[in-house]
Amino acid sequence: MKKTILKKSMLIIILFILNVHIASCNFYMDNLYEDMDNEEGQLDFVVDDIVDMGPVKGGQINLFSTPPDTLNPILTKNAYIKDYLGFVFESLVELDKKQKPVPLLAESWEVSEDLLVWTFNLRDNVYWHDNTPFTSEDVKFTFDLILNSEDGSIYKSNIENVESYYVENDKTFKIKLFEPDSFTPERMIFPIIQKEKHSEGSTEGDDMVTGEEITEGEEATAEEDTATEENIVADTDKNFRLIGTGPYAFKDYKEGEYILLESNEKWWKGIEQGEKGENLPYISRINIKIFERNSSVGDAFQSNKVDIVHMSRSAWIRYNGRMDIALKRYPSNEFEFIAFNLSNNILKEVEIRKAIAYAVDRTKIINDIMPGEAVASELPVIPDTWMYDTNVISNEVNIKKAKELIAENGWEENNKGVLSKRIGWRNTPLELELLVNDDNDTRIKVAEEIKRQLSSVGIIVNINKVKWDELNKSIESGKFDMVFLGCTITPVADISFLYSSKEIEDGFNIAGYSREAVDSYLELIIKENDYTRKKAFFTNLRNIINQDVPYLGLYFYNDAALYNKKIKGDLNPGTWTKYDDYSRWYVSF
Repeated sequence: MKKTILKKSMLIIILFILNVHIASCNFYMDNLYEDMDNEEGQLDFVVDDIVDMGPVKGGQINLFSTPPDTLNPILTKNAYIKDYLGFVFESLVELDKKQKPVPLLAESWEVSEDLLVWTFNLRDNVYWHDNTPFTSEDVKFTFDLILNSEDGSIYKSNIENVESYYVENDKTFKIKLFEPDSFTPERMIFPIIQKEKHSEGSTEGDDMVTGEEITEGEEATAEEDTATEENIVADTDKNFRLIGTGPYAFKDYKEGEYILLESNEKWWKGIEQGEKGENLPYISRINIKIFERNSSVGDAFQSNKVDIVHMSRSAWIRYNGRMDIALKRYPSNEFEFIAFNLSNNILKEVEIRKAIAYAVDRTKIINDIMPGEAVASELPVIPDTWMYDTNVISNEVNIKKAKELIAENGWEENNKGVLSKRIGWRNTPLELELLVNDDNDTRIKVAEEIKRQLSSVGIIVNINKVKWDELNKSIESGKFDMVFLGCTITPVADISFLYSSKEIEDGFNIAGYSREAVDSYLELIIKENDYTRKKAFFTNLRNIINQDVPYLGLYFYNDAALYNKKIKGDLNPGTWTKYDDYSRWYVSF
């Protein structure tokens, strides 16, 4: 019982921290670019005609960052620095545009039949920027650092299921898991750092544990860090050398002003995949400019101080339709939904939940309230990804069907014209309360539209706008009918956190949803390494969930990347690939 109370309390605290934007169910440091609702004024670009003569080598792009807490990619909690160090450091595995894991520093991987022992085969001919070869020892050192970092690495949760790991030879690295997990490759997306240079004299290395001494680390959330010189990790700042294997190498760092990267003309991928280095980066330099405040990002972009920014929904909409920039929208990892309390006498009836799903028109909500700012989705899996390669809503709007389900389940109009039926000893009206936090204007507008839509089928909804702490107390006590929430999903397409019965007591299954078939499919997915079969299991799982409707999934918000017109190439950002194929970008002069 104490464990349950503790877990529920932790959930409430986490939800409180994130309530200004989106309540979070799962955590991953990704898009933390703050909105700019308080920004004043807009500066117009002076736009000259830019003629695109095709790819050309050279030039520089300028990017925005707040002051780094550390330049160690394993330890940073600054979202900007985390993204930009991806130009310098590479991971064993990366995610493609469809959220599928593809080889990077690991050329391939195999797994034992029980899905417990994973073998990662590393690439040959990969060299660090100081020309030393990349080996399995570097991977082990990175694992050690993640597990032993005093302040906690944001990547600890990626390897918390790892029981042990070891170097078999220079090009073979093995890990053993506590529990089977077919999503293990998706978790290997953290940057690998070099052992030789960074382990010497490092206090982090003094108390390194071996793979057999793995301890569970606490989960770290990604918060914007505006660190000053005093709170920079001293040892890392002084001794850590930005030596990676990636397409850009560290050139210079001036505190409070910039971090300068230069094209790595010996990048393994550029040389390996193109003759005479034709696949090496076109852009010669990346200048990461440092600003004191996150809110400066809008002014920095508008005044041409930086060339590329990523913005959340509340910020990018003011740029929509501008001809002097390139704006590319993509679904964020922020999913909005309504949780039903399945112990409620009305909502425990699946027919009522289905009727609600048929009555709510997500497309109308998006078009009327936030046109272009969201994409409809029933589940917390981004549409058009490899496992969920559709954006079709299963329970499409059908008012007639909704009314039929309600009538078939015994609800009739009383003498006041209100739908009601006897439940237990009392005559119960078809009336529900929807909790919404009172400081989220968009949710309130959406709730009002949902109320209007449900009234068309005879369901009365009373919207209760409450303070965030009051809303969370209702969740904790289980005293609610419906509650409007959101969650930040991770790169791992595992929806157990919301639908597994194991998550009811000490997790995030707020609805209290329990279905044996759903639990079985969730287990099958986590234990199935064949992607075709895994997708088939997910399709079956999705069909069951959409029949039961324990939650009313609404939409993912859209984020956007904004580019100066001089940036050319395949500009195709995604949730997990914000700087996708950046080595093929070029600058038109």
